Amino acid sequence: MSPKGLAAERTALAWRRTAIAAMVVAALFLNHAVSSGWRATAIASIGAAITMAAVAALCISRNRALHQGRFGHGGSVIASTVLAVVAVACIAATVDFTDPRP
Repeated sequence: MSPKGLAAERTALAWRRTAIAAMVVAALFLNHAVSSGWRATAIASIGAAITMAAVAALCISRNRALHQGRFGHGGSVIASTVLAVVAVACIAATVDFTDPRP
């Protein structure tokens, strides 16, 4: 396999790992929404979970594109992923500061 092919394979695997991590984070946010008793902060948690599910779908799409030999630049995918993760981190910080501890 050529070096370019190996680099694409490593990158595809990194996108797959990112998708798995995003799905785990989405599940944790959903768990928080359910365990918090569906208070007002649950809306933010559900929004964050939906955002992370979208990130996972985007990562899976990029992974498949790389496996199919479509090596395009991917700058928009990277920018979208970064913006979504930063937005979810802000939501998580907001929920942590506003949600009373049991």
